[in-house]
Amino acid sequence: MNRAFFKKCGRKGGLTRARALTPSRRLAIASQAAKARWGKRVRETPMTSVRLDGIRWDDPVYLGEIVNEGGPKEWSLLHQKVADRPFGAEAVALLKVLSSEEVYGVTPLWKGIVRRLQGT
Repeated sequence: MNRAFFKKCGRKGGLTRARALTPSRRLAIASQAAKARWGKRVRETPMTSVRLDGIRWDDPVYLGEIVNEGGPKEWSLLHQKVADRPFGAEAVALLKVLSSEEVYGVTPLWKGIVRRLQGT
């Protein structure tokens, strides 16, 4: 038997199986495959505060440090926190920081992100 024969048989079986599945079942299988392929990102630990003892996402002092000295990893975590709760304590604290500090290029960016997430 040659490789082309097995390839042809496999393709035939896959098409037959796909026709037999309902659209919702095909979607579930595709979703499961995408999750397995891309996986869920593991949350990384954010940077520690210079002025505070612990990490407090709702504390303007900590968020000021993230905005001023953080990098893509910390900004990604901050975005995730604000996206999960656009009107929560994290978003309120971030807006407080952005209204009191002007970081070149960063302040308008974060203000736009929060406005978009809040739908305003």
